[in-house]
Amino acid sequence: MSFFKFALIVSLAISSIYAYVDNDIDGVDDSVDLCLNTPLDVIVDSDGCGEDEKGESALTLKIGSDVRFNTLSNSVRTINFFVNYRFKDWDISLSNSHYTTNNDIPEISNASGDFYLTSGYLFQSDQLYTKFSMGMKFATADEAVGTGEIDYLASINLSYFLNDRQDLSFYYGYTKSGDSATVNYQDFSSFSFGSGLSLTEKWYSSISYDYSGSNSEEIDAYQALSWFNRYALTKKFFVVFNYTYGLDDLSYDHTLSCEVGAHFE
Repeated sequence: MSFFKFALIVSLAISSIYAYVDNDIDGVDDSVDLCLNTPLDVIVDSDGCGEDEKGESALTLKIGSDVRFNTLSNSVRTINFFVNYRFKDWDISLSNSHYTTNNDIPEISNASGDFYLTSGYLFQSDQLYTKFSMGMKFATADEAVGTGEIDYLASINLSYFLNDRQDLSFYYGYTKSGDSATVNYQDFSSFSFGSGLSLTEKWYSSISYDYSGSNSEEIDAYQALSWFNRYALTKKFFVVFNYTYGLDDLSYDHTLSCEVGAHFE
């Protein structure tokens, strides 16, 4: 038996064991490949698509829940949702967020969060992903648990791909806080940096350090370490799991989040 035939048999055996199918030989399993007939000379992204193959528009939906707890107070559970619509390099997102910092104030500890509406523009190259976004926060809680005013947001996301499996990421955001009739809230900055790795064709995982300033001089900045995971169930559906460990004195020590999402092009 020739070496070529032996290598081919071994390759087929391994493929059958791991149920890995890649008909267009682009390095992305067909179960998560959004573009199944990519030519051999085209460089693809993590979705298996070349730049010219991607649809002009896409819709992403996510819904999930998180629980926050520590040893000194009752846990808090929330339901979160996220909707994103992309057209070419532009996108618009609507989401809600739960914000809890002070365990000693029950009204704050059990407050539901605000709604965020943002729009962004994406610049891409072979190794660098850059996205600029601007938006607004619409308060859904009164001043007992929030500012009760509209905030204005601006941010930049950077992802540098070291190779086809690993990336470095950086986020910076600036919030211009709206003032109430009685309180002048201060503006603040947020940032995050970390690294992610595609552990398998379906599983992406990353670790980051997160920091967010406060709109009040009386509340310390938020600091945490986060472990993020995204797993593709099918071509369209995925799950997200995130664990956050709080580093500052006011935030909950542990936050567990789980979401189910769908992506349509």
